[in-house]
Amino acid sequence: MIAGAFALTLGLAWAMQTPDHQQGLPDPVPPPLPRKPPPKDAVEYEPDFEKPSDGLEWGLPPELLEPLYERAEVYRAYTRRFTCDEEARVAEYDSKNGSVSKERVRRYGYLLRKSPIGEEDFEEFRQEMGRNGNLKAGEVLDEEPFPPAYEWVFLFSRFNEPYFSLAYLGDRFEGFDWVYEIYFKGSLSFTSGKDIREWEGTVLIDAVNHTPLEIRAEPAGQKERIEGLYRNWNKSFSIVGMRTAPKPFGYRAHIQFSMSRDGLRFPTQLRYDTFRAVSLARVAPIRASTRRYDNYRIQRINVEQQVGDTVNPK
Repeated sequence: MIAGAFALTLGLAWAMQTPDHQQGLPDPVPPPLPRKPPPKDAVEYEPDFEKPSDGLEWGLPPELLEPLYERAEVYRAYTRRFTCDEEARVAEYDSKNGSVSKERVRRYGYLLRKSPIGEEDFEEFRQEMGRNGNLKAGEVLDEEPFPPAYEWVFLFSRFNEPYFSLAYLGDRFEGFDWVYEIYFKGSLSFTSGKDIREWEGTVLIDAVNHTPLEIRAEPAGQKERIEGLYRNWNKSFSIVGMRTAPKPFGYRAHIQFSMSRDGLRFPTQLRYDTFRAVSLARVAPIRASTRRYDNYRIQRINVEQQVGDTVNPK
């Protein structure tokens, strides 16, 4: 009897000294890993243009819209009537400090050609340019998931009219140019990024000849889009520090039209910036792609119909 009581007491003492996990209790949850600090150049997200107020009147007056339609048709006539030189510069940013970590520059001979997709569509054609300025044989594929620079001249075409909401923001002087400022918003959701109908922004229009001077744009509804992407990414499963959801990327576009010829303005610089959301309100740069266009060579064409005398009226 004494021996049994001693054994029971010894067993209780041993159980009191046994670690919890040997008693069938779960292991304590380890503390979460510290969050990585955002890059030093992370900034608050703001659109690159001023969005209109909620009370703004939508639509453009016919006396402004009709000349824009007519100008788009003239641009269409020039689509495959010019060649130029293109300089493509791509800069990659360091993910820790935000400085440029890699950069490459290429030069091409550039033109637009008819696309097999549709009768009025076009596609870009590039040939590599050597150091001596001579073009090398063969086509170079260097497209990006963004609209080509010349695509933006059809922002006010009759074809695109049903896909855009437009608002007149007023007129002012930019340097020596009298300009109209117009806000546009495409109705297509952002998917490929190559269609201008997936973008929104502001355009400065030359008030005299109704040609674009400058466009600033971003994917339509981008603020809400990248916030949703960031929430999904932040809550997604992590494998060895890699999230399984798509990264919350955002984009900006800036197009300038500084070359005047035949009453038109042709694109001279196109820049697309890619950034990543590092929180619900802050973003950091990832990539900048800049393309410059110069040395335009334009075939002279007559865009007005000429009616002459009838030949052999009999």
